[in-house]
Amino acid sequence: RRATMRTCLVFAALAVAEGFYLPGVAVREYQQDERVDIKVNKLTSTKTQLPYDYYSLPFCKPDEITRNAENLGEVISGAIIQNSPYELYMGKSEFKIACRSVLTKPQKQSLTTKVRQDYRIHMIMDNLPAATKMIAEMPDGTKKDMYDRGFRLGFLGSKDIPGTEPGKPYINNHLRFIVKYHKSETFPGARIVGFEVEAYSVQHSYDGTWNAKEPKLTSVPLRPDLPPMPAWAPEVIFTYDVVWEHSDIAWASRWDLYLYMGDDQIHWFSIVNSLAIVLLLTGIVAMIMMRTLRRDFNRYNEQDKEDLQEESGWKLVHAEDRKSVV
Repeated sequence: RRATMRTCLVFAALAVAEGFYLPGVAVREYQQDERVDIKVNKLTSTKTQLPYDYYSLPFCKPDEITRNAENLGEVISGAIIQNSPYELYMGKSEFKIACRSVLTKPQKQSLTTKVRQDYRIHMIMDNLPAATKMIAEMPDGTKKDMYDRGFRLGFLGSKDIPGTEPGKPYINNHLRFIVKYHKSETFPGARIVGFEVEAYSVQHSYDGTWNAKEPKLTSVPLRPDLPPMPAWAPEVIFTYDVVWEHSDIAWASRWDLYLYMGDDQIHWFSIVNSLAIVLLLTGIVAMIMMRTLRRDFNRYNEQDKEDLQEESGWKLVHAEDRKSVV
């Protein structure tokens, strides 16, 4: 009878396993020209440690904003994952205009402040976070590809950057999505194994009045001589282009580059905050224990020997010590 029950439990577990999978673990193959969704996550900075919602800034918005919970870890961390207006199709490289955003004075101030605070934008594609590719030099002298999660909202002008004023904030309004895919004869379609983003600041131009239904730019194709986009401008035109690259990286190894991700800034604010909380809790616990013990000691000193016999548990040790002394 026990063997029969164990067999039933095994089959029940297998049946549940067939209908359940962990998000981000299941493999997905995309067919040619199939829609690939990009989701926006949040804005973070190592200087302030205060995250913001992606749509708290005047970015392009879809017709209807929906929220998605990717996995348990993102729910616990409070990450808000939402859809985006970016349209990508498997294997189709193209340039597109996202929208034109007319900025108000508070929006200009918000953009300027967040650029100065070195905020980064986070996105997700096929459960892979957007990353900026970097080349790091190892201690042995070799160079290795590394990822830095997210991409910068903007930058501050300097003498080394042509067309910029030193100390002035500029916004990255053009995104280049470099999507790496892997194909094999063992499965149909293609699997996404890399999601890189290159952010550029381009001051787009157009003739006449802006036509939202059929927008046309005179600054296409992108040229290196185009001036960057200042964050205090009255309007910002957001654009993006898509580049598809074949990769030999298998789907099971697509997270390897993220493991070598490094952060060159120490989160002093988080460290000090954690230490302050630990010290505060330790002080509260110590204060409660000292008050409890002091109250017990005072009561023991005031009580007679007969009252001490009514104690129970570990408190009887005090009574035994008094008896031995007598």
